[in-house]
Amino acid sequence: MSASSVFYGEFEIIVRPEQNKLGAWIAEVSVRRGDQSIVDVLPRTVQPEWLNEDEATRDGVEWGRRYIDREFNSPQSRSWVAERAHAETWFRDEEEGRTPKSED
Repeated sequence: MSASSVFYGEFEIIVRPEQNKLGAWIAEVSVRRGDQSIVDVLPRTVQPEWLNEDEATRDGVEWGRRYIDREFNSPQSRSWVAERAHAETWFRDEEEGRTPKSED
């Protein structure tokens, strides 16, 4: 089975399609950044099976792109403490804005 290599930004996604014992195609995927291996995984738990090698390769590339986007390209969320503080400020401001101001 031939390996396919695709660059996605500064990452390289390497897909090695292989046939399982039932004849379906699955993809072994690894992701590298330069000389560093980011992930070298052969997802075997819940993995789609494909009718041909090209479909397995396409799926492996899509999986690699989703992984990179999720782990490296999405904005980092704030901690729950910061989220709670932000929510408390928003609720306080909303409450103060909705309550009628008393006239002196």
